[in-house]
Amino acid sequence: MLAKLKAYSCFFLLSCYFISDASAKGIVIENVHIAHENGSYTLDADIRYELSEVVLEALHKGVSLTLMHTIAVIQPRPLLWDQAIVKQRYSHELSYQALTNQYRLTVGDSALMQTFPTLESALAQIGTLRNVAVPLFDRALRKNEEYVGIRAWLDIESVPVPMRLRAYIWPKWRHNSGWYRWRQNQ
Repeated sequence: MLAKLKAYSCFFLLSCYFISDASAKGIVIENVHIAHENGSYTLDADIRYELSEVVLEALHKGVSLTLMHTIAVIQPRPLLWDQAIVKQRYSHELSYQALTNQYRLTVGDSALMQTFPTLESALAQIGTLRNVAVPLFDRALRKNEEYVGIRAWLDIESVPVPMRLRAYIWPKWRHNSGWYRWRQNQ
């Protein structure tokens, strides 16, 4: 019995090793600049999206991808995870139109739709943030107690249900930049 358990454990660890992707693609937040003017903050950032082959295959076979980013004012806490005081979430739905060989981008819940000839141009449009208001909602940013965070990710909850289990299990579906932190004294 113990030998079977060891064999199953070894099989599980080896399968995890082969499923994981050492050269994983992802999302990187670059060139963040936050300006403070007349009590409000605006954010400029560049987000680089590098989608894995599995995600690109799904996109080209007709699966729409939802790319999200969140801008938040966050208060650090000593014992628990940091608390988001206010946050604003933005979504972009990216799809491939096989008949026209173009990429369609829908911004949020709006009817604003754009088409792009290449995937790179569509991802560049999603990843270029300019003059985005930091959500303070009529409050001041406490200089040494709070920071502004930005995070971008591929929303696997939006993929079709039959593919969602695969997206949960395979690391090649996980694209997440993690939080980029900006403090006022930077």
